[in-house]
Amino acid sequence: MELQIYNPTDENAIKKIDWNYEELKQEITTRANDYKTLVYTDDNIKDAKSDRANLNKFIKVLDTKRKDVKKMMLEPYTEFESQVKELIGIIGEANNNIDSQVKAYEQKKRDEKLVKVQEIYDGIFGDSDLLSILTWDRVFKPTYLNATTTLKSIKTEMTELLERVTNELNIINNDDGEYQFEMKEEYLKNFSMTDALTVKQRFEENARRKAEYEAKRQAEMEARKERERAEAESVADAGKIQTNESKEEKETAATEAVKTVETFTEELIELDFRVRATATQLEGLKNYLKSNNIEFGPVK
Repeated sequence: MELQIYNPTDENAIKKIDWNYEELKQEITTRANDYKTLVYTDDNIKDAKSDRANLNKFIKVLDTKRKDVKKMMLEPYTEFESQVKELIGIIGEANNNIDSQVKAYEQKKRDEKLVKVQEIYDGIFGDSDLLSILTWDRVFKPTYLNATTTLKSIKTEMTELLERVTNELNIINNDDGEYQFEMKEEYLKNFSMTDALTVKQRFEENARRKAEYEAKRQAEMEARKERERAEAESVADAGKIQTNESKEEKETAATEAVKTVETFTEELIELDFRVRATATQLEGLKNYLKSNNIEFGPVK
């Protein structure tokens, strides 16, 4: 069965549409150039409308002829296309019958192979401690049912998978680092040791950066405490100086009081006031008041 085209052939097929293209182009270009530079006034605006109508008419004639030639050229092809599609439809009906049987046969073979693949899986993983991890859904691949994939290659692949996962989990379980849990969780997603190690490295890097941050923070806190301690000592020293000065003044005042006590008794004055000072300064003030026998107490 062979499709043969009698007409047109390569020898008599229309290669080109012959028409007075160059002649029309020259005439149209000359007249168009005149119109492109022509200026109309109010007096001859009617001529402008007439010229526009003539040009539109000529455009319509050209485009109509183009459509006629296109239709004339496409009519044989349109008929040929319709006939070919009709033949394809006839063949397609017959082919569908064959195709459905072929697909049914292939599905049957796939179903039979699926049973054998499941037997291989059960034989390899059935008694394994990793059965809950290497489940059927995670081990099975749709390509196992392809006709080109042999049962031998499937068995080899499953066996190698079990050995690899067993060894890699042993490595993770024997890891004495603090991120064993994170490594295992990541590994079980895709059974990728690279992913597990990447997670470990990321957590270790975060821990290192955190330790550096905490050390820097601790150093800053200690430095701040040292500054506060130094400031407190400075204030305390100032309070001691003030206390010594107060003692000298007290002794001088006591001497003067002895001299004048026989002549008169000084009038007592009561004064309420608020003090704002450091603890050291307050302690110094309290000692001063006591040493000078000055009564003091909370204001009620």
